[in-house]
Amino acid sequence: MERRSTKRQTMVLRVGILEHDGRTSFCIVKNISSHGVQVKLFGRLVPGSDVRLQIGDEDSLVGRAVWLRDQLAGIAFASALDATTLLRVTQNLAATKRRSTPRVNASARLLLRTGGKTYSGELRDISASGARIRTTKPVSSDHSITLDLPDLPPLKAYVRWTDETEVGVVFETPIPIQIVAEWLDGRVLVAG
Repeated sequence: MERRSTKRQTMVLRVGILEHDGRTSFCIVKNISSHGVQVKLFGRLVPGSDVRLQIGDEDSLVGRAVWLRDQLAGIAFASALDATTLLRVTQNLAATKRRSTPRVNASARLLLRTGGKTYSGELRDISASGARIRTTKPVSSDHSITLDLPDLPPLKAYVRWTDETEVGVVFETPIPIQIVAEWLDGRVLVAG
C-alpha cells in the first residue's frame, strides 16, 4: 500500500550530511519529494529523531526520521519544499554553489608532504573529494601534495587554495563515501 501523498523523484546518488542527536554522518540521498526523502545511512539513526540534512551547498533541510529498514531511512520534512528548491536539490542547478559534495567538520592530526617538505597539521573537514587542513606553517600552492592520516593509505591531492595556515585540497582520486564514513565514525572527533 502506498503511504506517500506526493510522488517522489528518483535521485541518482547525491551525497548528503545527516545531523542528529549530536552526531554528524554521511548519507546517500536516494529519492526525494516536497514532503520527505529516503536516504541510505552510513551511521546510526533512531526512528523519531529530529534531523538536519544538507545536500551540496544547499541550506539544511529539517525533518524527522519516520522509518528505518536495513541501512535505509525515511525522513519527513518539517515543512514542504517549494518547487524551485526541490528542482535545485534534485538536479544540482545552483550555479553559485561551490560544492556538490558536502564536507563534515572533523579533527585528526596529519602530515602533509609537498615539494620535499613535511608539515604537521590538523584536518578541519573532509568529503569524498577533498579536505580543509590547518598547518603549522604556510604551504606553497603550486605543488601536488600527499596527506598522511591515521589508518588511511597516503592520499594524493592538489592544493586548491591557501589562506595563511589553512589549505583546501582536492583528492587526486575521490575516496568512496562509505570508506570516509567508516573512517569518520571510528577514528576522529567529529565536530558539529
